[in-house]
Amino acid sequence: MYRKSKSNGKGTTYDLREVVTNIKWSTDLNFSAGELTFDLIQNAHPIIPYTGDIITFRWDHHKIFYGYVFKYEVKEDNTVSVTCYDKSRYLKNQDSIVWQSGTIADRFNNVCKRAGIKHKVVDKPTHKVSAEVCDGKTYFDMVKSAIVKTRTATKHMYYIYCNYDVVELRRAPYKKLKMIIGSKSAMTGFSYAVDINNTANVVKVIQKDTKKSQAKSATAKQDDPKRTSFKSTSAAGKSTEQWGKLQETVNKKNKANHAQMVKQAKDELRKKNRANKELTIDCLGHVDLVAGNAVTIKINDLGKTLKNCPILKAEHNFGADYNCHLTMKVGAEWLGNS
Repeated sequence: MYRKSKSNGKGTTYDLREVVTNIKWSTDLNFSAGELTFDLIQNAHPIIPYTGDIITFRWDHHKIFYGYVFKYEVKEDNTVSVTCYDKSRYLKNQDSIVWQSGTIADRFNNVCKRAGIKHKVVDKPTHKVSAEVCDGKTYFDMVKSAIVKTRTATKHMYYIYCNYDVVELRRAPYKKLKMIIGSKSAMTGFSYAVDINNTANVVKVIQKDTKKSQAKSATAKQDDPKRTSFKSTSAAGKSTEQWGKLQETVNKKNKANHAQMVKQAKDELRKKNRANKELTIDCLGHVDLVAGNAVTIKINDLGKTLKNCPILKAEHNFGADYNCHLTMKVGAEWLGNS
């Protein structure tokens, strides 16, 4: 691991390999920057990586991380705890932009240029999303809006990943790893959870009708019960027999007719009428076990073999016992809830 200081204007580089411990690297598919944390252990006069300093990290000849110090904490025992983020952290910058119709790549290239970060479109989408006004939103949110719309229309999942010092737009799964993580190979522990807390098996699309009042009032803001009525259309799934009625309501899309309301209800039901299944895996470390890739999981205790299981989040703990903690998506491939 190396630290390059820019504060003295000379770009001094420090080799931290002999004094660093507790190295953790995290990647997350949920529009979060890659994070590297570590501790510096020194007997006296610690080398403090100041905010903005560049930290680079390699493991077994692989380029793992290139980023910047965003936080450091000096403790009385001369330990310095450091938190760094990769270049995608600058996509948390906020801005106001009127987007014309275009692809995810159009937005991605635009915001990366505005953020001043090196970037690359690895997998180019062709679907164009409609024009949109984004006022005071982060660059992450602006790209996410296009990603969600593209996923709904094409079933293709795109995501942002920082490949060392280049921020990339990729399509998932980026790699289908040939390795198998199982009860008898590489896996050291697991947890499998199923819940229906955010599930809906009945979706009702609501249209509110309000009759105009003859009296004009600048202060009247609440709906008048005498002049307000609701029309609706619903879509229901067979899971009501097993789970009971789990209903959710949404407002109809602007100017939608009855047929479009029916389609809206069915589309929302398709997304909501499933149990959330989450699998976490503890396993031996491998540098390709990162968010956006897929790997086959075999768990004898559950009698399950999950081929090309999506990695949503990966935490790497480097050291003598290099290991990973993975959060996986089960059952819905890359089309999980937004």
